[in-house]
Amino acid sequence: MDLFIILIAIVVVVSLIMGIYSTHKHFKGKEQEVKLERERLELERKRLELEEKKG
Repeated sequence: MDLFIILIAIVVVVSLIMGIYSTHKHFKGKEQEVKLERERLELERKRLELEEKKG
């Protein structure tokens, strides 16, 4: 019986660790997306400023 409880505890701990890792990985991916979007918007703004100066 004790072995069964220990095995369940190990499964729960491993599941928690995997869940935390997965969430962290997902967050990093979203963070990268936001960074790329910011860079794209900045480049678009600069392009519009240049067009405005030419025109």
